[in-house]
Amino acid sequence: MAGDPNPLEASQSWAMQAAGGWSFSAQFFILSAPPGSGKTTFLKHCAEQMRQRGLTVGGVLVPVAENGRRQLQLLSTPGELLQLQLNDGQPGDGAGCAHEEEQAPAGSIRVGNFVFDEHVFAKARSELQALRGQDRGLAAAPADWIIVDEIGPLELNRGQGLEPAVGELLRAAARGELGPPQSRFLIVARAALRDTMVQTYGLDGTGMPQDDGDGLFPGFGGPEARAAAVVDLDVPEPGDATDALVGRLAGLPPLL
Repeated sequence: MAGDPNPLEASQSWAMQAAGGWSFSAQFFILSAPPGSGKTTFLKHCAEQMRQRGLTVGGVLVPVAENGRRQLQLLSTPGELLQLQLNDGQPGDGAGCAHEEEQAPAGSIRVGNFVFDEHVFAKARSELQALRGQDRGLAAAPADWIIVDEIGPLELNRGQGLEPAVGELLRAAARGELGPPQSRFLIVARAALRDTMVQTYGLDGTGMPQDDGDGLFPGFGGPEARAAAVVDLDVPEPGDATDALVGRLAGLPPLL
C-alpha cells in the first residue's frame, strides 16, 4: 500500500539508532589526527571508562613520558609502563643518530633518528596474539574493545614493530573470526597511511571474496556493510565531548 514503510528501510533505521548513528557493522574506529592532538589521552580515557562500564579492553597504548620518550602500556596490565623509545631522537645527542642508515644497537629497531626496544615490541606482539588466539582467531583473552596505538610505517612498510601480530589480528577480525561477539577496535594511524592500512588489512573488505548475500538479515551484509565497518573519528575536546563519544562507543550493541 502506498505510504506504508519499507520493512528494509525501517530495519536499517532501527539498526542505525541501536548503533548510535553508525552502521550496525561498525567495527574499526580510526583516529588520524596529527601528533599532539590528544589521541593517546583520549584512548586512555576510553579504556578507563569502558572498564567502568563492565567492558573488557585489550591492546596497547603508547603514551609519551615527561622526558619526551615513548612508553608502551599493555592494556592487560594497565599499571605497568614499559620504556619503548631508547633515545630522544635528536641528531648528535650522543644517544641518538642523525642517519637512518646507521646500524641500530643489538635488540633495538631504528626508525630515522629514533631507536626503539625490540624486546618491548615483542611484549606488545604477545598482547595482540593473545587477543587473536591460534584456532581460527578464537581468542585466549577475548576483549570487547581492542586499542592499537598506533600502526605506522614500521608495520606497513617494513613489517616490524607490531607486525606480524597486528596484521594477523586485524585480518581475523575483518573475517569475523574473533567472536561472537566480535571485538571492536580503536586504531591510530597517520592520515597519509589511513587508506593503506585499511586496504592492507582488509578492514573494508578489500581482498576478501565478494558474495551477493546479506547474511541472516537483509541489508546488514555484503560489500556495503564491510565498507561501513570502518569509521573515522575526530579527537573530541576534553570534558563533556569526550565523555559523550566514549558513551556512544561503549553503548554499541554486540557485534555478532
